[in-house]
Order: sequence, then structure tokens, then C-alpha cells
Amino acid sequence: MKPGGTTALTAAVLAVVAAGYFMTRPDGNSATDEKARQVAERIGYPRGTDGNAYARSALEGSTDQKYFAVLEITDSPTDDPQKVRAGLLFRIYDPGTSESPPSFRLWDEDPVTACYRADFNYYGVTDGGPDRVRCPADAKPIVPPPAQRTGVPENYPEAFKTILTALPPAPTQDEVLAELRAKLPPMPVDPETKLPWKEPRLDAFVKDGAIGIIAAGGGDCLNGVRLANGTVEAWHPPRVQTQPGEIGCSGQSALVLYTTPPPH
Repeated sequence: MKPGGTTALTAAVLAVVAAGYFMTRPDGNSATDEKARQVAERIGYPRGTDGNAYARSALEGSTDQKYFAVLEITDSPTDDPQKVRAGLLFRIYDPGTSESPPSFRLWDEDPVTACYRADFNYYGVTDGGPDRVRCPADAKPIVPPPAQRTGVPENYPEAFKTILTALPPAPTQDEVLAELRAKLPPMPVDPETKLPWKEPRLDAFVKDGAIGIIAAGGGDCLNGVRLANGTVEAWHPPRVQTQPGEIGCSGQSALVLYTTPPPH
């Protein structure tokens, strides 16, 4: 082989590989890549509760599915913050210059339809995403169901007091929870979505004749206690006390908050 032949052959091979890559790479351009990146970063935090929540966030402000549409929604529930918990496949349409008046065109750009897959963990879109992929054949846009309203209804505090007062002298934790589930008022219906509110999380704690209960939803934590001397109370503590890393929101924390004197 002549001097320099190896270098020339290597360059030729690399050129063929590069050409093949760009010929086989899924459709898209810099504009659709940037739009996909913006969408994925915008909806990555605050984190969604599930795939539908990410999809609803992605579709906010998108009124025409011709230009942006969600095609697939996947859920992978996990407690590991590093692992994927949800994913979306979405489609972006860039009209190029096809929708611009000829007098405004500096050059012609062809329209392009591009699809992207974005996976999300606890911290947002995973590294390297979203990835440009081939659009599934005959894929139809998905409109996720409306979100259920979350929170603690305003009639729960009085219901807490009534239920706590009626409990036997020494109930078990399971008996307290059973009474709460049986006797709490039904969830109200959201007039906008026509869906009932999402059931709040319930917890109970029993110790030395004292009972602590909570109902948690939408960032709210309703506390209720019945002390051994018969004292019954229900209240909404400040969120600074119930958020993660502080006292928290549990039946046990309700007793702690009520029975621990405030610092002077």
C-alpha cells in the first residue's frame, strides 16, 4: 500500500459510516430537537405523580395536535430516585417555510415530523434525553384523563372529632383506620372535571390510651388526636412542620405535635 493509503482508507470508511448514520437517523432537525429538549426539561420538575401527569404538563399550551402530540405514556413505579418512573413518546411537527408567505422566505426549508422518547426519574428527564426515534406507524395522539383534585375536604375536621369521640376506650390501630374509612364523608366532586377528589392518605397511631390520626392530600395534612383523658382535637398544622425532613405527617406525628410543648 502506498504511503498515506491507510489514512485515506480510514477516512473513507468513516465517511461511509457517517453517511449511513445520517441516512438512517430518525427524521428531525435542530428546531425539533430544541423543542423536544425544552418540553422535557419544563415538565421534568416538579415531578409528576405518574405518566399521565407528565403528559398533561407536556400538553399545556399546545392547542393543535398537528404541531405537538403525545403518542405513548408509560409508567414504571419505583422508590429508587435514579430509576425511570415514567416515560413519554411525543411528536413534533416543524412546518419549515411551507406556512410562511414567499415574501418572508430567505430560503426554503422542508417540513419535518419528528418523534422523541423522554424518560423521567425523580430528578427530571434522564441523562441524554429526549432521544429522537422513529415515529410509530399509524400512531394516534393521546389525551390523558383530567387530574383528580387532591386535598382534605373542609368537613373532615368535624368528622375527625365525631369519629374520635365515638371510638371505644382502647381501640387498635386497625380498628381506628376501619372506623375512619367507614365513617368519613364521601369525597366531593370537582365541578370542572366532574371527578371525585382523590381519597386522602389515612394513618393512625395508638399508644397508652392516646390516639393520633391524619388525612393527607394535596400538600395538606389534617391532624386529629384523642388523649387518654378524653380530650379531642382536630387541626391543620403549618406545612413547614409536616413536610419531609421535619416532623412529618403520620398518626404518631399528630400526637407528638399536640403533646409536645412549643419551644420558648
